[in-house]
Amino acid sequence: MPLHRDSPCDDSRVSTTGTPSRFRTLLDGAPGWVGGVLTGVQAAILGLLVVLAPAFAAAAAAPTTNGSATIEWMSVAALSLRIWLLGHGAPLPYGDVEFSLVPLGLTAICAAILAAIARRFCTKSWASWGIATGTYVGLVVVAQVVSMRAYPEVASYTGRAAIVATLIAAPAVAAGIWRAYGAEFGWIHRIPVTVRRGVRLGLATTAAVLALAALAGGAFAFLGRGRVADAVAALGIDPLGGSALAFAQSLYTPNISVWMVGWMSGQGFVVGEGSLYSPGALTADALPAFPIFGALPHVAGGLLVWAPAAIVALAFVARVALWQRIGTTWRELDVAAVAALVVVAVVAIAGVAATGAMGPGRLAQAGVEVLPVTATVGLLAALGFGAGHVAAWGVAWLRARRQPTLTVVPPVPVAVD
Repeated sequence: MPLHRDSPCDDSRVSTTGTPSRFRTLLDGAPGWVGGVLTGVQAAILGLLVVLAPAFAAAAAAPTTNGSATIEWMSVAALSLRIWLLGHGAPLPYGDVEFSLVPLGLTAICAAILAAIARRFCTKSWASWGIATGTYVGLVVVAQVVSMRAYPEVASYTGRAAIVATLIAAPAVAAGIWRAYGAEFGWIHRIPVTVRRGVRLGLATTAAVLALAALAGGAFAFLGRGRVADAVAALGIDPLGGSALAFAQSLYTPNISVWMVGWMSGQGFVVGEGSLYSPGALTADALPAFPIFGALPHVAGGLLVWAPAAIVALAFVARVALWQRIGTTWRELDVAAVAALVVVAVVAIAGVAATGAMGPGRLAQAGVEVLPVTATVGLLAALGFGAGHVAAWGVAWLRARRQPTLTVVPPVPVAVD
């Protein structure tokens, strides 16, 4: 995406449908930095409202003797702000308890909001991108300092929130600008072909593994629907409060999908110290009465011990499906090595993001053991790539054998009188 200097009044600021956006029309007479500031401010406000609205609804629906007059609205707002910051990697301290398990669903929502608003308000310039990203990160930092001013760890928590907010905002704003103006990746041809093919294969395999892990998590949630219903009934909450709780728990659905990648690898994951959820063994202890815990795997052994073979199969299928793009000679084995490294990198990042503390004591550990899970998934994917390379070579060889051989017939000399 070639970016150039701001030109607030140029004719290129139109929507992808070809019709000028009314937002950009209003901004035509404004300096180029205004769109970036509006993007960061609006994205921060809307992201906070995603948490604030259901929290206020649940608090208003809670039974009280004096109506809404006894509800501590400022406490609800402060807790909502801390949950929003938790989505940006800032741990949520509550008394002596530290909650650091990031709701990746909320993180994804904040990124989607940033991309959608950047598409409408940002211009095609490095300045607009930088100002939008900086404004959003600045608001996250201010909110973190205000909410944590009474805690001694405010500096470390704020630094962590700033880094995570930058990692969220920078690509999201860029995606919004690319969606509005298009992107040119002429520089990508400077990257070696081996690296490009390996990245493509690695990302395709990782996406397939994550999709299958999500399906496996959904299957266990369906099988455990009775336990989920019992947990909801035991809480005794009203429908509105139940809806707010369901929304809050759905924000952790991506975390469980990443945990299921660890489950598929055979290494498993933990929810509380001393527990283990894996295909070959199941060691679970008492957990808080949250319905989402009813969706965790509750069986082990039998055919489930073959779950790691699914990762090998997905890598195999991805390699065979891309055989025409990658090639079939032995020189293309370095593509499989690059792809395995991509799988390792993505799984490691996802594992770190989806792991944290759920509370004090034994609940201070929840998620996957990043190093063993990453190494195992990378090894399984490499095995699949190797088998797929052999199969792709066999397919190419059979296709070459079936092609008819052209026989060249020499011309017959003709006598000329």
